Amino acid sequence: MIFGSGTKLKVESKLEVEPDYYKLVGGETTACLATGFTRQNGTSNHTLFKDKTAAVRIENDKVYNQVVVLPTGNNGDECETESKDSSCEDSIKPDPKVNFVSVTVLCLRLLFIKTVVFNVLMTFRLWISQ
Repeated sequence: MIFGSGTKLKVESKLEVEPDYYKLVGGETTACLATGFTRQNGTSNHTLFKDKTAAVRIENDKVYNQVVVLPTGNNGDECETESKDSSCEDSIKPDPKVNFVSVTVLCLRLLFIKTVVFNVLMTFRLWISQ
């Protein structure tokens, strides 16, 4: 919120979470992503993020994210050393019960469609025979 000229109000949470750093590589471009921190200036002590870009918070989210595109020739080693956990693994595991219910619903839908088509065909047959 901005009140008048130059007065800015920031409401921040009491919970303080340090950012996690990830190195992103795509072709010739390398970037460093800081994510999951609760203070807007949470990356101010990191050398890559000083005076580069501002931390942003998605609406109705509690954490900030910040990304810096690294200059050509910088391979992002500073980004990797500050990371607590650099593994990004898929934590969603397939559930057999969900798979079973999905297949059951699909079968019931097919049965319903076949029933509707059969009823329409029988109605047309009876209508034509009269």
